[in-house]
This record gives sequence, C-alpha cells and structure tokens, in this order.
Amino acid sequence: MLGKLLEHYSKRFCHVNTFPLDDYVQEKLRDIYMPPNIQLMDKERGFFKKTGKQISTYQHILLSDTKPNQQIFIQGETGSGKSTFLAKLVMDWCKITSEQSSVTMLPIDGKTSSVNSNTQMRDSNVFDDLTCLNGFKFVFHVQLRESVDQFDIAKIIKKQIVDSIYSSEEDRGKAYILLNEIMKRERCLVLLDGLDEWIGTGEPREIGTRHNLPKLADVHSHCVLLITTRPWKMTGAKILDSQIDKLLQLDGVKNVFEASRKILGCRKDCKKRKDLDKKQSEFELYVQKYGLLEPLHFPMMLCLIVQLWAEGTELKGSKCEMYSFLLDSLFKKATSEPSEFQEPTYRCLTETQYIQPNIEHLNRLAEAAFDLLFSDTQNKALVFTTKELKKYNLGELDQNNVALKSGILSAKRQAPTLRALPSFSFIHKSIQEFLAAYHIARITHLNLIDDVVSGYLDRHENAYLDVSQVFIFLCGLDIMSANKLSGMMDERNNARVKSSFNGSKLCEIILQGYREAVANEQTNIALTLSHMSNVDTIEFKSMTNVVRDLHSVWKNNTRNLLSLDLLIDISNCSRPSAFRGGSPATAEPTSHIEFDMSSCHRLEYLYLDGDDIWLKGKYKRHLICISRLFTKGDIQIVSKRYLLNYGR
Repeated sequence: MLGKLLEHYSKRFCHVNTFPLDDYVQEKLRDIYMPPNIQLMDKERGFFKKTGKQISTYQHILLSDTKPNQQIFIQGETGSGKSTFLAKLVMDWCKITSEQSSVTMLPIDGKTSSVNSNTQMRDSNVFDDLTCLNGFKFVFHVQLRESVDQFDIAKIIKKQIVDSIYSSEEDRGKAYILLNEIMKRERCLVLLDGLDEWIGTGEPREIGTRHNLPKLADVHSHCVLLITTRPWKMTGAKILDSQIDKLLQLDGVKNVFEASRKILGCRKDCKKRKDLDKKQSEFELYVQKYGLLEPLHFPMMLCLIVQLWAEGTELKGSKCEMYSFLLDSLFKKATSEPSEFQEPTYRCLTETQYIQPNIEHLNRLAEAAFDLLFSDTQNKALVFTTKELKKYNLGELDQNNVALKSGILSAKRQAPTLRALPSFSFIHKSIQEFLAAYHIARITHLNLIDDVVSGYLDRHENAYLDVSQVFIFLCGLDIMSANKLSGMMDERNNARVKSSFNGSKLCEIILQGYREAVANEQTNIALTLSHMSNVDTIEFKSMTNVVRDLHSVWKNNTRNLLSLDLLIDISNCSRPSAFRGGSPATAEPTSHIEFDMSSCHRLEYLYLDGDDIWLKGKYKRHLICISRLFTKGDIQIVSKRYLLNYGR
C-alpha cells in the first residue's frame, strides 16, 4: 500500500495551479512555493490570540515538548494557502519516505522519476526538517468537502484514497482490512483539509447525531490529526479547548513580492532575467498605485492579481471587483464575443466584457449558489447532483454547458462505476458566496434577508459567522441589504457573547464589510455592531486604516454599543489629522481620536488604552474601566487602569 500511496500523491500534489481562471496553468510545487506566514496561537483572556511566534519547522507544528500532538488545527481565511501547505507537507513526506526505503514514485513528466527531484523546495531553510515527517509511517490526506456527511475518519480515507488506488472490489476489500491494521499499529498522520466545509452527520437538533469533529476509532490511538479550517469554525463548531492540542494561524505568504516574482518567472515572456526584473518592477509600482498589497498575502488572490495584470487587466482594490473579473475571465472560455454593460447595475461590473453576454447564465448560477448555500440540508450546500443542476436550468451535461465549460462549476464522479452519477460544486466556496450575495442584491423585491437568510441563521447555531464572506460581498453590492444582515448577525452575536473579549470576530467581519462598501463607493453605510474591539487579522495591516475604520463604524453605533475595548496609539498613525474629534475652527491638537460617549446609553463595559484618546460627554452607567486618557466635559480620572465611578 505504501508504494501505491506514494504514486497516488505524486500524481495529485506534485503540481499546483497558478491561475485560478485556468486549470491548465500549473507549475511544479517546488518551483513556486513560498514560505507561509504561520503563527502560534495561545489562549489569553478566554480566547485564542496570536503570540507573534513564527512557525517555520514541522517539529514546531507536530510536537510539543517532544511529545506528539493528537489534534492540531491550522486556521486561515479563504485562499490563505492552507491546502497548498498540506500539499507541500505531503510531498515532503513522500520525499523522505522514498529516500529511506526502496519505494520509488511514478515518473511525473517523463524527465524525473524520484521524489527527490520533484519535491525539493528552493527555500530549504523553511520546513526542511523532514526527519520529523519520517516518524510517520503513513500520511493520509483527505478533503472534507468530499465527505460532508461522514464523521468516521477511517471510512473517509477508504472512500477518498483506497477507492482511488484500487479498482476491483476484491483488492479494495483487502486494502480496507490492511488500512485498519495500519491505523491500529503504525504512527500515522491524518490531514483533514477544510473543516469549515464539513457538517458531520445527522440533523443539528437531534441529540447524539451531530459531531463537531470527524472521529477516530479508539483503537487508532497512534494517529495524529492535522486539521485546516476557516477561523469561524473553531467557534461555530463548539470545539472544546480540550480538543485543541495546538492552534496555528496561517496568514498567507510572508514575502508577497518574492512570490509574485516566482509566478512571473514561470511565464514565457519572463524567462530572461532582464525581462523578469522589468516586469517585477512594473508590477510592484502597480500594486503601490492601487493599494493591492493586502490581498496579495493570500495565494489565491496573489495568483489572480499577478496573472490578470500580466495579461493586461488591472484591479483596483475591491473584493467584488476582483471576483467580477474572475467570473468575467471564466465566462470568456464559453463566449468569444465580448460585450460591455452600457449602464451596469453594480460598480464592480463596469469593466467586464464577458459577463453581459452571459448574464442569464450568471443569474441562474447565482440563484443556485444562494439556494444551495442557504438550504435546509447543509450536506447539499457545497456538493450537489444533476437534479439540482436541472432545477436551475443550467443546461445539459455536454460540451455546450456554459457553467461547466467556463469552469465556474466543476463536475466529478463519486466512484468508478457505470451507474455512478456526477456530482457538482462551484470551483471555490468563495465564488459561490459571491454569487449568493449577487443574487440577494439582484432580487431585493423578494426580501431574501428576512425570509431566507434569517431562517438559516435561526436553524444553524453560529451560522452568522459562516455567512461572513456573503456579508462582505453584499456590502459592495447592496449596502441596504448589508445593513439589514449586519443587524441580524449582531443580534445573534449578542446572544452568545458578553463583551468584546470573545466578540472580536464579528468586529473584524463588520470592518471588512465597511471597507468593501467604501471601496465600491456605497453611501448610507449603517452597519450594526454592539461589541467593538481591536482586530487581529491580516486584512488590517495599517494602524491608520484600523483606527479610521473603527471610529467610522463606532459613530454609527453609539446607540447600539454594549462594550468598547480598544488599544490605540494614534501617534504611530501616518495621518493623525484624519481622526480629529473637534471642530476645524478649534485649536485642539489633531493627533488624537475622540469618543463622545453622551449617546452611548447602553454601554456596559469600556476599556480604552492609548496615549491619544479623548473622552467626551456625560455618562448614565456606573462602571467604566479606563487606561491612559485625555478627557473633556463631565469626566474625571480617578486612577489609570482602574475603575471610574460617575453618576447621572
């Protein structure tokens, strides 16, 4: 089985796609892989927070005090590189395993025949401790989205790996028995990719049928689990601290311009060093001009932005715009004649050329994306059948099917049998989420937020975090619907958290939505947020932007605010005048941020830490925790970092 497994992985993971718009644009993983930005998370003040400790070896992931972890989690947002990191790990394990045994891998390209030449990464000083991986006799890699209703890990491995390696029922039967013995006796590493796309089994309200994690049998005690997920799932699935042996945060690549150089270097027009240097310099100027540095940290967006720019298409910062161009380029595969919108309904569609000729296909795909994403049965939300395809009139299963021809939908057979029906999914969950938001914005007369989304949030606990990407896209497409959805998300967040300590995730989501709304020139932005705190995410690199956006959201929520927990140092901001609290006619200093609390009648908790914070207004609550402040009006500091008493 070991030899077959190595051959299986060599076919599956040796190459990686470098252009989300074209499945055929692939390069060897060793040629384009860049070191990831992985940090250790530690529990602090009741929740997990980044420690600032960078992780650059497999030992620091898989071991704690020289003892193996049993359940390790790597969390990261969409497109941050979680799946690619697991692919590198698998290929590194193949390399060390083949080198220290007589097993060799199947030739990949007719030129090489060993794992060594195909998997040696150029950045040898990062995750190069392959002897740590050699401690695992077997590595089993599975994608949880392909087994959304299965919770038994051994059965998931049988379905996704054993059934792919062996064709006859007799061979599979023998392999099933062997797999069970291996997992009982040998030290194995099980990679579970995409926990956020997995739902377990059974209905959520049926006692004993819902699982928060895939399960190992008790006899498989030598197995170590490494699980990737979006951050919201760590809370939404109610994963206990005792189930987390180690939590890591993956925030994309460390050096985006080194990564862009590698991608450009794979293109035919950049094979010469002089041409590559010129292209790279031009690309860096383009990124600076349009402020695109932040999304470049995510490999999926990095590949998209670099390749689109190299092909002559420039993006300008909005997520909605990026995904519109992504869809536009996909539709180009199905339609050769371009046609622009005369008066596009949404700003992000302005410069597209192939969406307008396919607008009916787009609308049907958006309807399917929305209905399936917010369906009663979550196991059909991401993977669906021919029945659903026909329901939305998405065409026959032939070469003229626009949804399949464009690549927006992906089809695959579940098993190599004559009667097996193909299953379908959107090429990426984020594409489905963008289309769902587009459908909400387009069909405003049906009031989908109140009639469908609200019911979905009621049925599935913590689902208000799961819809975060739909919400962010909606902020750029239809701010009135986004305002309404933010109120529903905030209401459910208030029912689950007591302060901004454990409510910071929603604050991050609201801020990302606010920024998307601004990028799309939306007006009447009135997003609801009751618990406000500092954000700790790659989406907010600049302190200037963080403070500016926090203050803007705060001004719209003074009557909603329940807790405010901020650590701010305005003196480090590059444009302090943007936060001036007083009138331009006054002589007040501009390097400060002012909170007028006179309208914050519901405020229950306040913690402000910073040398440049001003408070103003009369309070109607009795306790406030304060640190390093300037004050105005009816406020009197009793003691720094202690309690302030005040009356009506």
